[in-house]
Amino acid sequence: MDADRQTIDTPNAWTAQGIGGKAGLTHHLTPAQRAAFDTLLANTRHLQPREVARADFRHPEIDALTAWLDETIRHGRGVVLLSGLSRDTYSEEELERIYWGLGTHLGEAAVQSSLGDRLGHVKHVKDDPVARGYRSNEELTPHTDSYRMVGLMCLQRAETGGLSRMVSSLAIHNEILATRPELLAPLYEGYYYAVAEARFSAKPVTDFKIPVFCQVDGVVSCGYSRQFIERAAELRGEALPPILVEALDYFDSLAVRDDLSAHFMLEPGEMMLWHNFQMLHARDSYRDSPAHVRHLLRLWLRIENDRPIAPEILERANIYERVYREKSGRIPADALA
Repeated sequence: MDADRQTIDTPNAWTAQGIGGKAGLTHHLTPAQRAAFDTLLANTRHLQPREVARADFRHPEIDALTAWLDETIRHGRGVVLLSGLSRDTYSEEELERIYWGLGTHLGEAAVQSSLGDRLGHVKHVKDDPVARGYRSNEELTPHTDSYRMVGLMCLQRAETGGLSRMVSSLAIHNEILATRPELLAPLYEGYYYAVAEARFSAKPVTDFKIPVFCQVDGVVSCGYSRQFIERAAELRGEALPPILVEALDYFDSLAVRDDLSAHFMLEPGEMMLWHNFQMLHARDSYRDSPAHVRHLLRLWLRIENDRPIAPEILERANIYERVYREKSGRIPADALA
């Protein structure tokens, strides 16, 4: 183990036990902030939600809120859950407009699929040809996405299940350092990736390893998808190194430990924004009914002037851009709408 790997004592290395679970991650919108959203909804009614630009969504209350969000996500605890909007008061279109408008203050919405969509719909899609996890109703184990900032907004809960989980990857790093420091080396080395959507592209497996943890200029960050790691090993026709399997197993066990991770329901109208390379997120399996079809909105945001991160971790985002450009034609457009 490198001698410079030390316990991380910054606010983003929180534990659920220390921060107080969902309550400790939540900011309740003030009456003034909700009134500002109402004003902006009225001012942008002539635009489709995704036509709204940052200049259209300016208000002193919202400018102050998003400045605080940006600071807290980048340099504070790394995640904020915003509560106070209700489906009893706002339509789905209005919630989408608010969510998109907030996102314009925080970064640039990035491509999420081969169609180039920049606002993802997280819901169960049967017979998805690329088997994207967010389009299933199965459990999604703790992982990171592809861009620096990620957000989810709940429009509708499932009939049963679908709880979210949020855990600091830096708290996991601290626990491994304290209890199994020999497992950090294989996590810093990492492994090749096979991103699900890249299976239809010219390069289904990366030709470089992506580390789980990296340390650049003294700053630790994390990028993680076990599914993509295991798929890459299959496509390469080889077994994962035993020490890496042991490290991944331990990492996974820590990520769902109740004292480390917050486990909660994201309610309709609530939105959560986090730094993707400081936090891991997950979701329980769920079951829809005709009256309750789980539906969340997702943003992947490019942000500037952020923490230094190993280029291999950041390269994962470029896979989606590349696949979008290739447009293989083997994915039916209506399956990815």
